[in-house]
Amino acid sequence: MTQIALFHFPGACSSVTRNALEEIGLKYDVLVVNIVAGEQKAQEYLSINPKGKVPALRIDDLVLSENAAILHHLNALFPQAGLLPREEAKLGTNRILQDLVWCSATLHPMTRQVRNPMRFTTGETNSVRTRGIELWQPVLKSLQEHFETSSWWYGENWSIIDVYLHWNYTTAAGGGLDLSGYPALARHADRVQSRPAFQQTSALDKETFERAGIRLPG
Repeated sequence: MTQIALFHFPGACSSVTRNALEEIGLKYDVLVVNIVAGEQKAQEYLSINPKGKVPALRIDDLVLSENAAILHHLNALFPQAGLLPREEAKLGTNRILQDLVWCSATLHPMTRQVRNPMRFTTGETNSVRTRGIELWQPVLKSLQEHFETSSWWYGENWSIIDVYLHWNYTTAAGGGLDLSGYPALARHADRVQSRPAFQQTSALDKETFERAGIRLPG
């Protein structure tokens, strides 16, 4: 039987990976990496994921890192779950991969600038956060326009990209990004949050925090 373990911190982007596992319906173990306490930099975890980040996903003896790569791999292993839409097997047809990388390599750093600006500087953080908020503005406008006419990122079909987008904009909102002027984005958030797998992930993350006895700063 395949053994699956997710190295995870509730609320981090690894929650998107956990959501994907719940959508697929897989049995998996969760190993909490307390990134607030710096456990991602401990040698024990670096021996698993030398990048020192969550998530990491262990499938038997294979360890995957980087959220975009993990989600792409899970979709290939379990296409019946519909994590991502099907694409033509044609060179250059890679919109889905582009979107995954956009979420992880473009939006995620902007989100971190807003929510955790101290990771970008050893000095004052206000200018870092302000710049992150500025970078988000054209993205918010684009998302608002998109979701005015589409229920999901891929039209009428949900995908894990919707969860990744939701994680990015709501996490940035927790750091001060104002979403109040984007009603279509609010409707998108409601749709994402209404899915059973999302609700299950949220409940499990809360339970994971309680079992681990983790307290967030503030």
